[in-house]
Amino acid sequence: MKAPAVIAPGILVLLFTLVQKSYGECKEALVKSEMNVNMKYQLPNFTAETPIQNVVLHKHHIYLGAVNYIYVLNDKDLQKVAEYKTGPVLEHPDCFPCQDCSHKANLSGGVWEDNINMALVIDTYYDDQLISCGSVHRGTCQRHVLPPSNTADIQSEVHCMYSPQADEERGQCPDCVVSALGTKVLISEKDRFINFFVGNTINSSYHPDHLLHSISVRRLKETQDGFKFLTDQSYIDVLPEFRDSYPIKYVHAFESNHFIYFLTVQRETLDAQTFHTRIIRFCSVDSGLHSYMEMPLECILTEKRRKRSTREEVFNILQAAYVSKPGAHLAKQIGANLNDDILYGVFARSKPDSTEPMNRSAVCAFPIKYVNEFFNKIVNKNNVRCLQHFYGPNHEHCFNRTLLRNSSGCEVRSDEYRTEFTTALQRVDLFMGQFNQVLLTSISTFIKGDLTIANLGTSEGRFMQVVVSRSGSSTPHVNFRLDSHPVSPEAIVEHPLNQNGYTLVVTGKKITKIPLNGLGCEHFQSCSQCLSAPPFVQCGWCHDKCVQLEECPTGTWTQEICLPTIYEVGICQLSPMPCPLLLDFFFFNFFKDFIYLTERDSQREREYKQGEWERKKQAPSREA
Repeated sequence: MKAPAVIAPGILVLLFTLVQKSYGECKEALVKSEMNVNMKYQLPNFTAETPIQNVVLHKHHIYLGAVNYIYVLNDKDLQKVAEYKTGPVLEHPDCFPCQDCSHKANLSGGVWEDNINMALVIDTYYDDQLISCGSVHRGTCQRHVLPPSNTADIQSEVHCMYSPQADEERGQCPDCVVSALGTKVLISEKDRFINFFVGNTINSSYHPDHLLHSISVRRLKETQDGFKFLTDQSYIDVLPEFRDSYPIKYVHAFESNHFIYFLTVQRETLDAQTFHTRIIRFCSVDSGLHSYMEMPLECILTEKRRKRSTREEVFNILQAAYVSKPGAHLAKQIGANLNDDILYGVFARSKPDSTEPMNRSAVCAFPIKYVNEFFNKIVNKNNVRCLQHFYGPNHEHCFNRTLLRNSSGCEVRSDEYRTEFTTALQRVDLFMGQFNQVLLTSISTFIKGDLTIANLGTSEGRFMQVVVSRSGSSTPHVNFRLDSHPVSPEAIVEHPLNQNGYTLVVTGKKITKIPLNGLGCEHFQSCSQCLSAPPFVQCGWCHDKCVQLEECPTGTWTQEICLPTIYEVGICQLSPMPCPLLLDFFFFNFFKDFIYLTERDSQREREYKQGEWERKKQAPSREA
């Protein structure tokens, strides 16, 4: 078959000139190439009676901590298999935790309170058990022993975790764990013991007999009926005079190597009106919290302006965080190894002198090894100051003290003291301002091949998936409206390396299971956009639409080069030739060679692959 002659160069130049003149009339083409962000998906989901606060996964069951309920769902289609009612409960000044106070319902001073789930953790050291801590009964916890034969059974064996204190311990309540104002709890096994690391928001509304601590470490008793502090240094509290003016919000907690970390939002100083984000670190074996340190974290966006000046925008309020390993591409870009823990955070710009976020977000990645190196580098500099909200400006720790800590390890020394660093560790927005008109409220990540993929949620209930990369801007390859409620920071990623991997996403009363391999390809409306999707999504252009591999008949894939789409634009008005004839002429003469050569190469490739397959099929096995 003879290839036809190509279009004359002069005519080609004329046509491109006409197209350039009518550039402003090509908006329709651009709109048609955008992703359809209004797609509706049928995904496994469950709607609770009340808002969901916490989610944990254990042995193919999903446990939900919600207001007044704990639910158990199966992990396949999120069908409810059990529930346990935790409230409302009658709170009375004369009623201790674990007591049945129903007989005091008619007495003055009694109030029925909703039980908000503040913490939900799984412990497998003693037994498989679910520990839930609520906002009622002074922030105490219950443990639900999970039978080996039926880990969905959260009702058969439930124990209240509260022991009245002896006379000499009246001033303590190690069983008062969580705060109704906000809590983060991290559980860790150390030296055959179970430790609870707790960060609480507290204020002056907590009276003296309701002893909650700002940050603490406590040990689960071997009798499992409550907790104990190992020393009188096992907790730190914001001083009473600062509790209302200096609130601390604990956003996230995690463990990495030998350290425990908390992420907080708080005022920059006792007297400041502005807020920022801090990372707290101390040794996991330090029951006296002597190795406690704080340091600001900043996620910044830099913008080069005229005259070589650079404007730096700080996203000061952490909204959500997630810790996981990086993919090979991102690891190389940020100077990390594949086994390094990376702290991913979504930050927002706050309104002036407030923690209320604006619709302006950034995403930053902090390799934990860099966090530790930064602590170590600045530990003996002049940017160290006293934690005045814990000690007050006149405490002995705040005068003439030399920092004696070797912060690179966890050799705990009793002469160490808690310290605040004023120099912030900065990282640059990974998406270069792409989310500067949206409030991100959730993040989790997973790896596919060499790529790092982020699951992002927004305040408007949208869910997105996007490749994380510092080399050029990545646009989300998944973007749809999940719910009308904001996406919760609580997120779980399961089986990320598996074809059946999924993430659990909470929005208000609803939890949804979303596959990690994407949600199909139909939301891509153009060939070029279709083929720009990440490889693991397996999208291709087939019969004028974007579909996944198995949805396209064999041999009908369009080549990996998309043919341009010609729209009726100003060129038609500028040419004396009738528009349909002009477009036909342009398309036929310019693209017929390309189509012919592409189809020929495609046919040759199919014949070659078919021949290879036949040869392999007929070849004797080498193992025979």
